[in-house]
Amino acid sequence: MTPTTLADFLDLTYRPDLGIVAARWTRPTASHELRAGYQEVLRYATTCDSCRHWLVDSRRRLEVDSRDVHWLTTVFYPLLRQHLGDHVYLAFLVAPYQLDDVHDETLPPLPHTHGDYCSLNQFTDEGEAVRWLCSRG
Repeated sequence: MTPTTLADFLDLTYRPDLGIVAARWTRPTASHELRAGYQEVLRYATTCDSCRHWLVDSRRRLEVDSRDVHWLTTVFYPLLRQHLGDHVYLAFLVAPYQLDDVHDETLPPLPHTHGDYCSLNQFTDEGEAVRWLCSRG
């Protein structure tokens, strides 16, 4: 499948050999762009044989807004099983300085599983992130 770009801030590529959708943020985003971007990743994944392994490259995003994290955990993540029909695995690729970017005591440490709909983990090395995704269901 050919890569696509949502405006100028998100590149999406499907790796059929690995069964992974790669979502790469290409610049810092406003909250509405972030939310639109995640909706597009979900739409795109449904066109890739309902791909449920996602590599989310956030290294170019500078900040993480706690309101966006709340939206992801309470609104977006619960939609994943509904739209993709199975548990989804998300490997977040971050720069080392981003590791402690979100200070929210309500969030569990990673790796973490949200309900029966998704599991998350965070990496600074893309190879490790891909290996983790490939080792999941």
